Amino acid sequence: MIKNDKKFIIIFIIIVMFCFYYLFQSSYAKYRKKLDGSVQTRIASWLIKVNNENIENKDTLTNEIIPIFDENEYVNDGVIAPGSTGYFELTINAENVDVDFTYEITTLVDESTPLEDLVLTGYELNGTRHNYEEGSKTVTGDLEKNTGDTNLKIFFKWNDDNTNTMNNQADTEYAIDEDNEITKINVSIHFIQKKST
Repeated sequence: MIKNDKKFIIIFIIIVMFCFYYLFQSSYAKYRKKLDGSVQTRIASWLIKVNNENIENKDTLTNEIIPIFDENEYVNDGVIAPGSTGYFELTINAENVDVDFTYEITTLVDESTPLEDLVLTGYELNGTRHNYEEGSKTVTGDLEKNTGDTNLKIFFKWNDDNTNTMNNQADTEYAIDEDNEITKINVSIHFIQKKST
């Protein structure tokens, strides 16, 4: 009888262990269930165009920025002379930009040019004329995502009034020096994505 009791106890222990194992696996499985899935999201587009040129991965615009000179009956079209005024245009297109951003556009007369009387006089942003802040030639602003064209004109002149630096002789010498055919205005444009804090 003792042998039967031992067998019964062993069988009972095996059944209890089996039941315990089954219950443990069932409840544990509730917390260890494995699910596979994926989340798909579209990366925000950052396709800014300046003067119809995609600026992605570029340090310099390929297309030349062409100055437009105000009509002057005494000066040929497309050239600058003492007293000439004009402007150049920048168009920022953010139609395919999915984030708001800030722009900063700085213009400076190239330091290598000996034309000391070439001055930047102001700018026009979407049809509204502005003067530069004292000592600054920078235009800053914010653009919302998916904004169409933002138009900016930068105005300049060859100063020939009583505030000029160069006298008439210096103006003449500059104009006849073949090395002075090109006068540069440097434009630096920065775009910075707005981020939540």
